[in-house]
Amino acid sequence: MKKVNLKTGIFFIAVILFTACARKQYIVKNIEVSRVEMNSTWEPATNTGMRILVNSLKTTMTEETQKVIGTANRTLTKSKPQSLLTNFTADAMLYYASGLWGTVDFAVMNIGGIRNTLNQGEITIGDMYEIFPFNNRLVLLELPGKAVEEFFDSVAKSGGEGLSKNMEVIIEDKAVNSLKIGGKAVDENKIYRVAAIDYLAEGNDGMEALTKAVKVTDSNKLLRDVLIEYVKKQTAENKVIDSNLDNRITIRK
Repeated sequence: MKKVNLKTGIFFIAVILFTACARKQYIVKNIEVSRVEMNSTWEPATNTGMRILVNSLKTTMTEETQKVIGTANRTLTKSKPQSLLTNFTADAMLYYASGLWGTVDFAVMNIGGIRNTLNQGEITIGDMYEIFPFNNRLVLLELPGKAVEEFFDSVAKSGGEGLSKNMEVIIEDKAVNSLKIGGKAVDENKIYRVAAIDYLAEGNDGMEALTKAVKVTDSNKLLRDVLIEYVKKQTAENKVIDSNLDNRITIRK
């Protein structure tokens, strides 16, 4: 009798089992539809302990978000190419980043990351959560001059973003006509220190040029918390929150 190799035998057994268990083909012959009311009868029994816990946390959260941390001199809204709210945000980022890391050449914030208006009057912590709802962190990018030029090419194509006050960008026909940082033209051989958020450092929102940073330093600080601290500091110095439009971004038609 011819001997069968053990591995070969196992293989044939597996093939037979697979064939026997192959999925059968089914054909839909009829469909019946009925309406089921989604009402309280489908809800599980109320967990009293959990309800008490949730209500206590809700009370604590409400008290925290209603805390007043400052005053806005006027309503700050967002728009392109620049706006009161985007300018305020980028300027605050530059201020905070400079305190952490020393000299910072400029700051950038994407308009899409700002989700509400800062209304005139009292500013609460809840307001800051509504304006900056995402858990983005403040980061410092060390970006070569060539990549900086590429970055502003994307800003020109998008029609503007949130830029800090030490910038002077002139855009014409969706292209950079003139670019100055701190009053000087961009030096392609220089490494620029840029404050941004981790979301943009990953190249999101059309900012692929920011991925060319030679070094990224993470503050491990949420942008929202940075802005809350900034507002609190301004308030402690008896300053109201305000912003202004300047020549940081100009679009020529």
